[in-house]
Amino acid sequence: MICYECGHRIRRDFAKFCDHCGSSLEIKPKKAYVNKEVGVKVEHEIDKATNLFLLWNSAIAATFVFYIIHAVTDGYIYLFLLVLFMLVVSWMLLLMKLHDLSIRHHQSTKQFMLTNFGLPIIGTFYSFIKLTQK
Repeated sequence: MICYECGHRIRRDFAKFCDHCGSSLEIKPKKAYVNKEVGVKVEHEIDKATNLFLLWNSAIAATFVFYIIHAVTDGYIYLFLLVLFMLVVSWMLLLMKLHDLSIRHHQSTKQFMLTNFGLPIIGTFYSFIKLTQK
């Protein structure tokens, strides 16, 4: 048996009180743990956004490379479409992380949407630079 209050292990199975803290074991308290605020630090969010930004940039470069290969050889269309799909998915992941950061910076959603979807590439670069400044 384990005490709900202090977490002390009780050797007797049918004990009514904890040997360590003396609290009752018959009634389980509503909050059996210490309420610690678990928060994600902004630095970790910025690091995640930076990693997604680098992934997005590498997907842009790979898309151009595979487009050139496809245009020159009239083949490899599936590879080009696969890399294009990777570009779109990485951009959406980056936008979700940037949206989380913009909410932390109390930026309106309308402004975020107009910036990133009005001018997709330039707006995303601008949002990334603006939201990851320390």
